[in-house]
Amino acid sequence: MKFIIPIVDLKKFYKLCAFQNVLSKDIKLNEKTVKSYLKFRDFLFGGLVKAESYAFFIDKLRNCILLKVISKEDLSQLDNKPLNPMMIMKLFENKKHIISLSSAKNLLSLLLKVSLIDQIPIIKIITMVEENAQDKELIYNYLLRNKEFVNIKKVKKNFKDSPRAHLINDYLIELWIDDKVEIKGVDIPKEFCQDRNYKNLPPDEVNGYKSIETYRVRETGELRARITLYDNYKLYPKGD
Repeated sequence: MKFIIPIVDLKKFYKLCAFQNVLSKDIKLNEKTVKSYLKFRDFLFGGLVKAESYAFFIDKLRNCILLKVISKEDLSQLDNKPLNPMMIMKLFENKKHIISLSSAKNLLSLLLKVSLIDQIPIIKIITMVEENAQDKELIYNYLLRNKEFVNIKKVKKNFKDSPRAHLINDYLIELWIDDKVEIKGVDIPKEFCQDRNYKNLPPDEVNGYKSIETYRVRETGELRARITLYDNYKLYPKGD
């Protein structure tokens, strides 16, 4: 069996699954994406699903994912193993199923969003291209599943064995600039950083901000400034 899993925006998927006559313009999706959502809906639910609220829908979605896509027994095989799309592909391959790398990546994201995976095992093996983009996505999904603010120290602890653990601050700043994460403690205006290199800011223009540190470029001796994140800064995601 071949599995095709789209990138799922849960709230938009909910509207297509639970309401009749929803148009692509109503949920701000293109026609191609709507078709992929409807095909995935019909695969999971067999058509429109009765859900009195978004919370009821998420419960039904979890149950259908476990019934139609990946069982609890399958998920248990991922315990204490590197959690990445390649592992998902291997799991499906062992069951004589077919899933592409992109669908495996989308499924992993979906499992995280609906909390079918409660803990993110440490990423010890990364074999995909665009590794930085995947790292940022995994950190973002980890934050999405937390009900309260998480401090930066906790994020670093969860991802301390990642090959790129030293880049976590950079990933968090980039998520903040992309308006995906709030960082309580960063006092510099986000608009100031969007069109600039956050590691190479003019010191005279950012003087006075607590979340800025200055440094000298070793080769030239030039004084520059950059955003700095402290372990007690709090994080909160914007999204599903």
